[in-house]
Amino acid sequence: MGKVKKKCCRSKPKRCSDCPVVAQRLSRIADRGLKGKELSRAVKQARMY
Repeated sequence: MGKVKKKCCRSKPKRCSDCPVVAQRLSRIADRGLKGKELSRAVKQARMY
């Protein structure tokens, strides 16, 4: 993941990958240790509203 923005732009239909909300959700996902399809599904879910 790249640089995290200071404020969410709330782009639709998905949040951008540099959004602080997405960064927080992805850090929680990283703690679970997911791999493969489970990881890609979790990332899609993190970017949804």
